[in-house]
Amino acid sequence: MKIDSLELREIIDSRTKNTVEAEINGSYGKAPSGASTGEHEAKCFVPENLKDTEDLIKNLEGKDLTQEEFDKQIKQLDDTEDFSRIGAAGIASSFAFKQASGLKHSKKFPLPLSNVIGGGEHGGNTSIQEFLVLPVNAQSFPEALKTNTAIYQELKEKYPRKIQGMNDEGALITTMNDEQTLKALKKIADKHDARIGLDVAASEFYEDGKYKVSSIRENLSPEDMLDFIQKLIDRFELVYVEDPFDQNDFRMHAKLTKKNPEVMICGDDLFTTDKERLQEGIENGACNSLIVKPNQIGTVTDAKKTVELAKSQDYTPVISHRSGETCDSTISDLALEWETPIIKAGIADIRIAKLNRLIRLWDQTDEPEINQR
Repeated sequence: MKIDSLELREIIDSRTKNTVEAEINGSYGKAPSGASTGEHEAKCFVPENLKDTEDLIKNLEGKDLTQEEFDKQIKQLDDTEDFSRIGAAGIASSFAFKQASGLKHSKKFPLPLSNVIGGGEHGGNTSIQEFLVLPVNAQSFPEALKTNTAIYQELKEKYPRKIQGMNDEGALITTMNDEQTLKALKKIADKHDARIGLDVAASEFYEDGKYKVSSIRENLSPEDMLDFIQKLIDRFELVYVEDPFDQNDFRMHAKLTKKNPEVMICGDDLFTTDKERLQEGIENGACNSLIVKPNQIGTVTDAKKTVELAKSQDYTPVISHRSGETCDSTISDLALEWETPIIKAGIADIRIAKLNRLIRLWDQTDEPEINQR
C-alpha cells in the first residue's frame, strides 16, 4: 500500500490519560495502555514532542509498503529495543496502516472472555485482578455475548449492597473478598452455562519471594501459591488462569500447567506477546495459552508472528484489550484474521466498541461459526 498521508495527534484514553492516534490515508489507529504491565513490554507513552515524532514517521509518506515492511521501518525509526523513543506512536501507526491496507476476515469467531468483577491494580477489593466468565457452550457470538451480559447484570441485581461501582475496565467492584467473589460468581455462571476464569496478575503482589495476598491476609511462598491456585481450580472448576505466578517464574507456571492440562494456563506478563519469551515458555513447558496484546510488542507484525508460533505449538492465543482503552476495535478484526479462539475485551464501558464490532461482523458474514480451539 502506498502511504499518501500520515498524521499523529494526541488524544485521551478511557482513564483520561493521554495517548496517540495515528491517521494513515484516512484510516485511524489508537494506542491503548495498561495499568498492570509486564516489565518486558514495549513502552507506551506520548513522546514529549509529538510533532518531531510525526516528522520522523512522515519520512515514510510516498512509499509503497506491506504491513511487515511498514512495521520494520517503524522499528528502525525508533531504533531501541522497547520503543522507548517513539512510544505509543509505534502501535498507533501500525494499527492505522493495518486499517488502511485492509483486513481479512475469516468465518471463525472468538468466544468473549469477559471481566465481570475486578480488583488488584485495576481497582477493587480483591487481590486477584479479574474474575472472568467464558460461555463455553455458546453456538454463536451474539449468544455468547448475551450470556456474559446476563451474568454481569444478574450480579448487579443480586448483590446491590455489595456492588460499589465499576473499576477502570468496566468490571464491578464489590465488598467481597476473593473467595466470596468466586462463590457468588459460580452460582450465577453455572445458571448461565458459563465457566469461570481468573487473571491473578500475581506479579503485582509478589515481593521478596512471597505472594502478599492482602485480601485474605496471607503471605505465600511460590509452592504455597501453587497450592492456593490449585484449590481454586478444583473448587470452582476454573477453565482459565492467567498470570498465577511472577512474570519471570517459568518454573512454577510449568508446574501448574503440568497438573492441569485441561485448563488454560495463560501467560500475559510472562510472555508480553514476545516471540522469544514464548519460545522460552515452550521449552520449559510453561503455560498452554498466552495473552496477545499488540502494543506489548509494538507492532501488528510482531504480534502476528507470536500468534503463529503459539498455534504451531498448540498454545491458545487470547487476543486482549488493555485497561487504558480507546474506541479502536482493531483487535476485533485481528481476532478474525488470525483466527484466535478467544477475545478478552471486557463487558462494559468503552470496551463495547470491540464487542459491537464483532456483532456487526457476525451479521455481515456468510455462515459464521464459533472458533473451536
